[in-house]
Amino acid sequence: MRVKCPRDASVLVLPEDSDRSTFSRYGIHHCDECSGMLLNADTASSTISEKRLNIMHESFETGGDDVDLDCPLCDSHMRVRKIVFSRLDGSEMEPIEIDGCPDCSSFWFDAGELQKISPPVIEYNAHREANALSIVIEMLMHLPFVIV
Repeated sequence: MRVKCPRDASVLVLPEDSDRSTFSRYGIHHCDECSGMLLNADTASSTISEKRLNIMHESFETGGDDVDLDCPLCDSHMRVRKIVFSRLDGSEMEPIEIDGCPDCSSFWFDAGELQKISPPVIEYNAHREANALSIVIEMLMHLPFVIV
């Protein structure tokens, strides 16, 4: 099944077609045009990330603001929530806006949101940036978070 980017409608790269093991381990589809990433708890093979993504999903079932995005996996209208992750020292990072589907356990991470907590990119290349940002997502899945 080919999944399209909710931002620019380009075909997302499947986790198994990526050259990063993080993508297949966490079920990450990514956009080679905008560097956005789609996560889905049902395809995350890590039980740690699956549990955390399911907790996040519950917050989108009952809250969040409507956003003009359709879920790439089930075509439901997505919602947006701010999530604050904590650093290892307990201090809080800047809130990240994540688009989530209230019907399935899918989340869209815009590259700009992930860039807030990653080193700056010197030369833009969407594919290379998506690879680098996958490491940021992997790190986030192990940090405590609060949904605001």
